[in-house]
Amino acid sequence: MRSSAYLAVTAMVAAIALTGGCTSHTNHSTAPQGTGASNLNHPSSGSPTVQLAWSHVGTFFDEPQVWYVARVKNPADSAASVALNARALDKTGTIVGSSQNDLPNIPSGTTFDYFGYLGGGGAFDTDLTGTPAKIQVSQAKNAFGQAGAIELPMLKTGELKLAKGNEDTYTDAPLSYNLTVKVTNSTHDELTGGVTQQVVLYDAVGHVVGGDTGSSDNVPDSLPAGMSYREKWTGVPALSTATHAVYTVWAA
Repeated sequence: MRSSAYLAVTAMVAAIALTGGCTSHTNHSTAPQGTGASNLNHPSSGSPTVQLAWSHVGTFFDEPQVWYVARVKNPADSAASVALNARALDKTGTIVGSSQNDLPNIPSGTTFDYFGYLGGGGAFDTDLTGTPAKIQVSQAKNAFGQAGAIELPMLKTGELKLAKGNEDTYTDAPLSYNLTVKVTNSTHDELTGGVTQQVVLYDAVGHVVGGDTGSSDNVPDSLPAGMSYREKWTGVPALSTATHAVYTVWAA
């Protein structure tokens, strides 16, 4: 379920019980495996680090698409404001697609897995200019003009339930998962507009097996501080069996 609206707050939740399956975009590779607030990027014990944790070169609506998970670690004593560069490369190392994304604020001492993609044949996708072979991710330096210029706290989430589904994900992924989750406006302000949300799927040993990202069809047009809504997400693609998920939501 990839929608096309966005808001500005973040949340993250792990599903422990699984009754079904998940879906996500992703030729895949694996590597190592987090959330924001005020007093951003005033490093006292280290700066954020970014590494590619997982990727998959596949298709979406029969067009090439690259899925990736970037693992961001924040060892500092305050929340971090981070922007991410992603570049899809062909077999010669030439860029065939790229993006720069603002991540939700990563809380002090935590690790956050960011799910993204490049390419695809959906209505809101940008075609790649060649055949992708791999993806590179890196932290965008001085992306905001000054450190801490972007404040995108994660929203509080809970009661996440993950189940195997049977929806067509229009990708090359063989499995599909559905989830429901309770989202609470944990900021001090009313939220209006939309939210950016993502889900990352993991297997029993903690390896990424899929995921998805997009906007929400379920978030209210106006969400007062402290109020909650129920999010429903169907057709999350997965390359192999998922046992748990981490859901994150933040304002766009």
